[in-house]
Amino acid sequence: MSFVWTLLCMASVLAAPPTAQDNPDDPKQKNRFPAPDPYLQAHVWATLYDGDTDRTADPAGYGDPEDDPGFKIRRGRVGFTGQNEEWLYAVIVGQSAPFDGLAAVNTPRIDVVDAHAGWSPVDNLWLVAGVQKVPVSRELIMSSQRLALVERSAASEWLIPGRDTGFLANYQIGSETMYGRLSAGVFNGNRSLITDDNLGKLLAVRAEFVSGDANPYYTFGVVEGVTFAIAADFWRDDDVATDTLGAGVDLMLRAGAVSFTAEARVADLAPDDTTINEPAVLAPIRQIGALAQIGYTIGSFEPAARFSLFDDDTDLDDNGDVGDVLVGITYGDRSARNRIGGGFVHRIEFQGAQTNNDTLRLWWLLRI
Repeated sequence: MSFVWTLLCMASVLAAPPTAQDNPDDPKQKNRFPAPDPYLQAHVWATLYDGDTDRTADPAGYGDPEDDPGFKIRRGRVGFTGQNEEWLYAVIVGQSAPFDGLAAVNTPRIDVVDAHAGWSPVDNLWLVAGVQKVPVSRELIMSSQRLALVERSAASEWLIPGRDTGFLANYQIGSETMYGRLSAGVFNGNRSLITDDNLGKLLAVRAEFVSGDANPYYTFGVVEGVTFAIAADFWRDDDVATDTLGAGVDLMLRAGAVSFTAEARVADLAPDDTTINEPAVLAPIRQIGALAQIGYTIGSFEPAARFSLFDDDTDLDDNGDVGDVLVGITYGDRSARNRIGGGFVHRIEFQGAQTNNDTLRLWWLLRI
């Protein structure tokens, strides 16, 4: 915890609030760091109904957190962020409850969520170093508070790298209503903040085209005209004992009060040097995932429905072939600082044993 406390203190010192003498037009103050904005996020779940009937141990499955009726903190985070036209930074710590019963992290713990700094040496180019999101998947890049249903799909959890420590470059070219964006980065590949313990690296590239003036990473709100965005990404992680090669495409369509988003992903995993460490797989396998979501804004409400699927090994027909349909409604506003809603999750076992594991839940995500 001393390391986390040091990061928070550094953020507050480096980004001291401006004084009364600050003048943004003064050339001597052009390079001043932006003042810090406090970041506090609390995401609470209330499970009203859970179809699992075993009173002692629910069956574990992808996308099923195995919650019985009750409450839990899905996310809890605190820190600082700051950004102006030349600099950006974020230092955020917190905890996230396990995504599902098969998630690697079985107990919540306080950890670094984001710790990065960025610089824009020229217009439309950002260079960012530190702990950050790998540029893969629209659903991952979108903040949880911006998601229509305030939670990601199993494919986004299991098929993409998530956050890692590394260096990322983002460049945008074009006009405000039609532009292209290219992101490329190199990361440790082990999701470790402290150090890189092997020579393997994670490389990721994402290219996106956007037409329209609405934000392609929001779903809430009524927009003028039509905004269309499509992106493709590619990543490779050469770990000690497992090599992973992944690719995907995603799109966003916003027209009036309607938003539609879809993704398709594939990842190939293969064992590498098994004499050093235990590989994640014993033989080459292919995993696939996809999602499609539609939402509609009615005043301050956003009803939405999403279908997603995940197959952890395309060569096998078993309980690793799953899907879900999530239908819900969320109350909020364009700032997305207060999101209250609820939904019903119908889980599907395409192969293997059928399980009664549908869920009815409420959620409240507050950010200040």
